[in-house]
Amino acid sequence: MGEDRIDNEACNKTRLMNRMIGNSSRLTQELNKRMKQEFSLSLAKYDVLMAIERAEDGEITMSNLSRELLVSNANMTGMTSRLQADGLVEKKTMPSDRRIYSVALTEEGRTRLEQAIEKHGIWIRELMDCIDSDEVNFMNSFLDKMDKQTDSFSEND
Repeated sequence: MGEDRIDNEACNKTRLMNRMIGNSSRLTQELNKRMKQEFSLSLAKYDVLMAIERAEDGEITMSNLSRELLVSNANMTGMTSRLQADGLVEKKTMPSDRRIYSVALTEEGRTRLEQAIEKHGIWIRELMDCIDSDEVNFMNSFLDKMDKQTDSFSEND
């Protein structure tokens, strides 16, 4: 009898995980589609612009940007090159070491990001409209527990 309960619990947890991943994926795809249609920005580009905006003095080194967004330096170089070609960021060499680059938003990048932030908030409220504030609080508490669990994975490496 105990094994049935354990198997049922494992099945329920697997189903929950698959549903969280599926819903997250569908929400991300919808946000990405809207962001591309309205602002010609992928969510990945939006995340990079947000990280630059949050940086001290609105400028961040490429290595710190990679670290903050948990992507490789090569990936970040490609992304910032595309953003530079779009006229949204500018790359600067550091006076102290000309091998190190930093990136900052251009005026166009800042304007587009401000517009995207406003619309992003509207979309989030719309996409999450089926969830009331008590459920939001519960889910955030639940995901805080999940964050603690998954943080331990990298500690074991």
